[in-house]
Amino acid sequence: MDLNIFNKKPEVAKDDSSDDSSDNSVGKYPEQCSLCGKAPTDKKWAGQYFHKKCLRKIRKGAKGML
Repeated sequence: MDLNIFNKKPEVAKDDSSDDSSDNSVGKYPEQCSLCGKAPTDKKWAGQYFHKKCLRKIRKGAKGML
């Protein structure tokens, strides 16, 4: 039994992965990510380059240090 809390329809898996947002083949900067080491990157923060996903992880960690 699937429990559907928000009455949303289940997402259908896509056949082609060219529109996948986690694909880092296109980026704004040709530099390597400071967290995962893959290039190209999307954002620059604190003088370093990150993917959007990696930047969220770093900023949450930095918030805990303050």
